[in-house]
Parts: sequence; C-alpha cells; structure tokens
Amino acid sequence: MRGTSAAAKAVLKPGQSASRAFKEDTGVKPLYSITARRIDVGTAADAKSLVSDPKDAKGKIPATGYVTYRHVTGDVVKEWPRVGDYADVYADGRRGAKVIGGDAPKGCADSDAIKDWKDGQSYTLCNTFLIPADTKRLEITWTEIGGKPFVWKFPARG
Repeated sequence: MRGTSAAAKAVLKPGQSASRAFKEDTGVKPLYSITARRIDVGTAADAKSLVSDPKDAKGKIPATGYVTYRHVTGDVVKEWPRVGDYADVYADGRRGAKVIGGDAPKGCADSDAIKDWKDGQSYTLCNTFLIPADTKRLEITWTEIGGKPFVWKFPARG
C-alpha cells in the first residue's frame, strides 16, 4: 500500500523511522517519515506544575515524547500541521494523560507556528503526558484514526 511502510506492523527502536501519508486538516496529504527520538521523564514536582489542581498529579510524573517528522513528498502544508497530535506516550501498556497547553519543551517546534512545510523539511514535535511514577516500560505510539499504529519501545526504567 502506497504511503505505509513495512514498519507499520513492527515494533521499532528509538531513532528508527516509519513512513505514512497523512491527511492534514487543511486537506493536503503529504508523506511523512516519522521517527520517535526519546522520552524525557520529569519529577513529581514537575507534574504538579503542569496541572491546575495538584491532586491531579498525585503519584504521577510527566513524560514528554520527542518525535521528528520529515515531509518526504506531497503537497506543501501551508499552516497548522496536525501530524504531531497523534503521538502518544504509553506507560506499562497504558496511554498517559495528555497535558494540554503550555509552551513547547526545549528542542520542540510549535506546530501552530509552522508555515509552508515543504519536501525535505523536518520538525520535532512533542507531547507531554502524565504517567504513574512507578512506570517501568515506556513506548511512543503514533497512529491516525483508523490506521495501524507505529510503536517505538524504549529501554525499561529502574
């Protein structure tokens, strides 16, 4: 199938790429190369700073997934790419609670500021999730609605 790599059925290692055509909200459908790079894990204090009610952070820590998207071919994405919205961090097999709002972490682009994304250009887009503090296994999963997921497994934690 055009636009889907064999990696769609495989478990990937950090830094490995998979490719898929993705229909953006603006109607264009470029082919992206998608590479999960890393997951940064914060502290309980970091988690409290991300929520309005500190009780929502009890027993949780933040985990930020860094995923690089390269526009391989297809129409120019004029503005507001949403391809990065589909990357989730999983902790011990369960999706974390996505943190909405705030500034993009250092090294991450703000998707709302990306304009005229053309072939060959790459951006790292990041999503932060609250996960249980005692998490051992971390994964980044990228999937669009109805698509087969790409899954990157990261080394086990302590």
